[in-house]
Amino acid sequence: MANDTSTIQSLKAVDAWIDVINANINGGVRTAFKSSRLKFGGSNTSVQRTGNLMSLPLQMPETSLTTANSVIDFSQGAITTSTENTHLAVQGTGWFLVTDPLSIAANGAYFFTAGRSDFILTRDGEFHTNQNGLLVTSYGYVLISATLTAATPPTLTGAGMRAVVNDLDSSAATLPTSGLRLSTYLTNTLTAGTLLADGVTTLGIAASSLLKVPNGQQNLTYSKYGSTAYSFNWVNGSPGMTLAYATSADATILNKTLEASNASMTQSVPELSLAQKLFSALTKVLQISQTNTDAVLNLIR
Repeated sequence: MANDTSTIQSLKAVDAWIDVINANINGGVRTAFKSSRLKFGGSNTSVQRTGNLMSLPLQMPETSLTTANSVIDFSQGAITTSTENTHLAVQGTGWFLVTDPLSIAANGAYFFTAGRSDFILTRDGEFHTNQNGLLVTSYGYVLISATLTAATPPTLTGAGMRAVVNDLDSSAATLPTSGLRLSTYLTNTLTAGTLLADGVTTLGIAASSLLKVPNGQQNLTYSKYGSTAYSFNWVNGSPGMTLAYATSADATILNKTLEASNASMTQSVPELSLAQKLFSALTKVLQISQTNTDAVLNLIR
């Protein structure tokens, strides 16, 4: 029975591995999808005899597999061309910052909404223009600039946050006056005094187009909007991890381009074949164990 339990546990772990591989294969056609890898652990080991001068120890390794954790490959995906001005790609280590539309005023400025404001980091730059001229994601979150406080660790502050407006395809007269022009956002150089969409008002505090996670990037978690939208545990105005500005030395924003998935078919397909063979082998082990158990019971009868 203990052997059957170990085999079933291993089957569950291999099944999870197959799920991860399938996700990587499916993600190969998604913008800025990052492949992931499942790490395995084992059950308890058994040391039946310690070693001495006369003999080696008698110890049994884990009899089953368990799922330990997963690791995301955040390496750069290939840059592909597009015809849309609102399609952007990050080349380097930066992240786009997007927020829920309820936190954006009609003039394009950010305001904190207690219990409702939410932020997401993404590399998916397949933005489109909404009815107000703002750049938004497929799930409606608005692309914004970011300002960090001087505290340790730094936190986001709304003082320099502005929604990005599409001045490349729209007349300036139709844009939210306090929004940040897309043409300006692309430079990633948002100093105090940067002109806003109305061409008169200036940004009162330095900001950045992109953010980066200098440490603990693996702690980013998938959000409810999928595996290309990451949460950084934003709670009551404080991020759950350290954020920093992504300078021009860290990353470049490319216009009319998109970042492709970094998932590799040449790696995923052989892995899937191996996982399926291992699953079949474990199933056979379970069948043999059940056959042996039935044979013993028949002898007793």
